[in-house]
Amino acid sequence: MLRTLIRLALPLAFALAAAAPAAAQNAFPTKPIRIVLPLPVGTALDVVARLVGEQLTGRWGQQVIVENRPGAGGLIAAQAVASAPSDGYTLLGGAASIFTILPAQKDKLQFDVNRAFIPIGMMGGGPMYVAVSSKLGIASLPELVDLARSKPQQIFVGTNGTGTLPHFAALALAKMGNIPLTIVPYSTGGTTEALKDILGGRVHVTIEAYSGLAGVLQSGDLKLIAVMSPERISLFPSVPAVAETVPGLSAVGWMALAAPAGTSEHIVRRLSEGVHYALRTPSVKQRFEQLGMQAQIMTPAETRAFIEREQKLWWPIVREAESK
Repeated sequence: MLRTLIRLALPLAFALAAAAPAAAQNAFPTKPIRIVLPLPVGTALDVVARLVGEQLTGRWGQQVIVENRPGAGGLIAAQAVASAPSDGYTLLGGAASIFTILPAQKDKLQFDVNRAFIPIGMMGGGPMYVAVSSKLGIASLPELVDLARSKPQQIFVGTNGTGTLPHFAALALAKMGNIPLTIVPYSTGGTTEALKDILGGRVHVTIEAYSGLAGVLQSGDLKLIAVMSPERISLFPSVPAVAETVPGLSAVGWMALAAPAGTSEHIVRRLSEGVHYALRTPSVKQRFEQLGMQAQIMTPAETRAFIEREQKLWWPIVREAESK
């Protein structure tokens, strides 16, 4: 009788042991999740990550914490997440530059960005804007071009750190428009520090998403003179597209959420479903509109395909800039 009970109990024990990891995955998340960002507090990515994080916290009952780790063109944040456990609790809130610009510099990196992460989904996107200090006394991009050409290298453009999309957008504007600007990337404070220098009169121009400029725009100390979408947008119909002055130039930022390579398909799918839920929430959609951004709902596979298309667009620009 005892042997019979043992024979019956052993398969049950093995089944329960095998089911334990699956049960743990199905319960995900069971503790706080950390989203590591490559940009400072107050930037467009930071605002979006916190909006999404608030919704996920409410949905899952687990705190979603945003951690800002700027510097080195996003490399510091990327390395921190790439070396984290593949359990879904440490994620990368990656600006476009991490997925498009860093991989183009892979000969300089200790890891391959494309292999280090699994895309979860997009969080949102929007065009870059060219904004000038109101003290500069100009109201259009052609006026900025004329002013810069009359004072070569004396008009300073403050951007997020070296290797970020705003930085390369500024380089592309100067090159494609034949405009003798001096580009000043801020490696730690990003646009926030650039705006302080604009208010102090030390910098004259910046390029950033609308959400990162809104506060200073409302104060009247900063003026939008161009949007870097392929054409004008409905939010600011009177603001010309940069392409109207510099044909073929556009720069649209976007944000993707990614997990370390090796994260299970189940956890990636659960995270993706959570992000989709957050982006469809009316309060998030309304806030995105106020920020001049659009939610971009994509599956992990669609996100990977989108990133590959963006890499084909930006890699030639990055490599040309670095060869000089």
